[in-house]
Amino acid sequence: MRNPLSRYENRRGKPAPPQGEAYSTETPVAGCYRIRLTKGGPFVALRIWLGHPIDPATGEELTERGLRWQCRLNGTEFVPVEDYWPGCAKHRISPHEYARICRLSRTMDPKHPFYDPKRPINRMAAPVPF
Repeated sequence: MRNPLSRYENRRGKPAPPQGEAYSTETPVAGCYRIRLTKGGPFVALRIWLGHPIDPATGEELTERGLRWQCRLNGTEFVPVEDYWPGCAKHRISPHEYARICRLSRTMDPKHPFYDPKRPINRMAAPVPF
């Protein structure tokens, strides 16, 4: 009887390198990520963490409530983590890169085509982003 693994012995090339840690599509991983909201648009920064909910009026943690997954877009807007996970999982960035993207988005002119990352971009007429 033939060994079922023998078909891989004559394979050309090297085995594929490992692609990093596997991630769950159900459970987010805390960290900083980048993602594009439209095709050809600028990168936006996401920060995902597990913590107490934050009061939108005061900005303080509500410690009497339980922990939950939270997501902040460009350092300003709280968004549902379900809308972005696992789509952002491939593009993990450092906290320094997260801060840089947030700083660039805060200092951008509102008339600039890349100001709103959700707006479609005409790449032929738009200036270089950042």
